[in-house]
Amino acid sequence: MFEGLKNCVMGEQLESFQVEHFQLVVRPDEESRHLAERIRRALIEAGFTTSETPQLVIAVGGDGTMLEAFHRFYKRIPKAAFVGLHTGTLGFYADWKRHEVDWMIETIIKNRTPKIVEYPLVSAIFEHQDGRRLRHLALNEAIVKSKTLSTFVVDVWINGERFETFRGDGLIVSTPSGSTAYSHSVGGSIIHPSIQALQVSELAAINNVEYRTLGRSFVLPRHHVLDIYPMHADGEILVGIDGNVFYMKDVVRIQAHVAEEKVRFARFRHFPFWQRVRMKFLGD
Repeated sequence: MFEGLKNCVMGEQLESFQVEHFQLVVRPDEESRHLAERIRRALIEAGFTTSETPQLVIAVGGDGTMLEAFHRFYKRIPKAAFVGLHTGTLGFYADWKRHEVDWMIETIIKNRTPKIVEYPLVSAIFEHQDGRRLRHLALNEAIVKSKTLSTFVVDVWINGERFETFRGDGLIVSTPSGSTAYSHSVGGSIIHPSIQALQVSELAAINNVEYRTLGRSFVLPRHHVLDIYPMHADGEILVGIDGNVFYMKDVVRIQAHVAEEKVRFARFRHFPFWQRVRMKFLGD
């Protein structure tokens, strides 16, 4: 009974797949490259093959490396599963630390059918004055800000109804896993990734007798739609998708919701979400 409850709480799917093809995404430092080469050689000797259409993507580095791996492979291979070896000081997505590399290699070789955990993604659609619609998927967050130091002013709507006019530096729309990143640093809550939701957090909101905003992060469930309307649609805005920065002009609406797609992580060992949170923010 307890095991069933644990699987439900963790949001894990007991689906598995046979790993035959893999690829590495490596942070460009000497230690990460060295460890990645050890992994590559060991897996090839064990009968695995490298491929640009891998079943398993191994990120060696930090959370930034995992985000790079996601954006490099997800669009082409949505069924690819990700696993990470962390070589930095703090990391959330990686299951393994640098000193566990041999254990990681041995586990992958012995267990070619890992369990799959799926995490929600944010879909952000940018509508332009000329009718163009550009869609981005975010594993951590989508950020919208003014390109300059001027105040970012937008109308915020939820499910087709006006919610507030925001004035400040910008807004963060984060996934549950992204709730431990930038959103957390501005006072957002931590959300378990089994909850299909997105979180909206304010950046330096202006609150005085003339201008009022909610002043708190808020969470929207899967079936809710967030619309952000820039007050000066002919201006240029800064957009951040998982750390990748774009500048967009003539944006009339930004629509965000929980994506239908999900990212898949390969779990070769049990590593609960709240244990990750404790290790990242409270230490071992």
